[in-house]
Amino acid sequence: MEFGLLSFRVRLTNNPKKSFENLVKKLRPYMIFPTLRRKNESIKLYILRKPEIKPSKVKVNIILFLVTIVTVFLSGYVNSLTWSSIFHENVFLHALYFTIALLGIVGLHELGHKVVCKLRGIEATLPYFIPGPPFPLGFGTFGAVIMQKEPAINRDHLFDLGFSGPIVGFIVTLLVAVISIQGIRSVDVEVIEQLKSAGVGIYTIPPSLAWIILTNFANLTLEPGKVLITPPIGLAAWLGFVITFLNLLPIGQLDGGHLASAIFGERGHAIASMAGVIITFVTGFWFFGLLILFLMFQTRRAIPLDDVSPLSSSRRILGFVAFLMIILSAVILW
Repeated sequence: MEFGLLSFRVRLTNNPKKSFENLVKKLRPYMIFPTLRRKNESIKLYILRKPEIKPSKVKVNIILFLVTIVTVFLSGYVNSLTWSSIFHENVFLHALYFTIALLGIVGLHELGHKVVCKLRGIEATLPYFIPGPPFPLGFGTFGAVIMQKEPAINRDHLFDLGFSGPIVGFIVTLLVAVISIQGIRSVDVEVIEQLKSAGVGIYTIPPSLAWIILTNFANLTLEPGKVLITPPIGLAAWLGFVITFLNLLPIGQLDGGHLASAIFGERGHAIASMAGVIITFVTGFWFFGLLILFLMFQTRRAIPLDDVSPLSSSRRILGFVAFLMIILSAVILW
């Protein structure tokens, strides 16, 4: 016994990762689970009782989703007013496009996590969509989350959980960006100036590297005396890149924090988290950095049951893919 826990000193076999995974599956029906930890020069196996898991209330998920649809649609409506006033197109239709695009990016991101949880046998809730103030005060949503009810078995599973959401969200964001770039139109500078003088909001947002690359491939031409404007759905694409960028920063309990924990372990995760917070300040997302810094002191890093077995080589390669996604999605607000 150690600290009231049943503990064993163990010696690793040729395939400890698979052996431990089988042990977890065998003990699960008995409502107990093992953890594998490196302590000094030895490896300890601890047996813990699994806490009671309360059933989820799906009604809450549905209500939050419906409210978020309304707040995002309102954002899309306000965001579409300028475009509709210039080109005389249906403002409600563009608001609908914006809503589908943004909720698609956010929702499919969380669905990626949910699918991996299902494949890895990890119990998790359905996505909780978080409504927010409409545009221009906000964008109608603060994103969505799923709640894991049990930890990942090993670092491979933890990596899969952290990587699955951002990669799906990034691919959907690229698709939305391509669609929005195809809809870019030119308009006379005088029209923009008239709208500004009439108090109509004209917004310029800093692009991500991925957006710059995609627009270069689109080979857009700009005639003298005209400016290019992006359809309202373009804001959803921009938000998708921002979500991917912030989520993949290697901080705390963010998806990037899960990746850092799986790749570098406890000490490396702590160093990466501090570096990630610094990046939020450098890129202008200082408020987000302060919020995450506060939450870091309230929660621990995501720790798999087996925190001894190393991450697979293939997933280390995918770590470079995640880093590339950060670079392509990065937005600098300053």
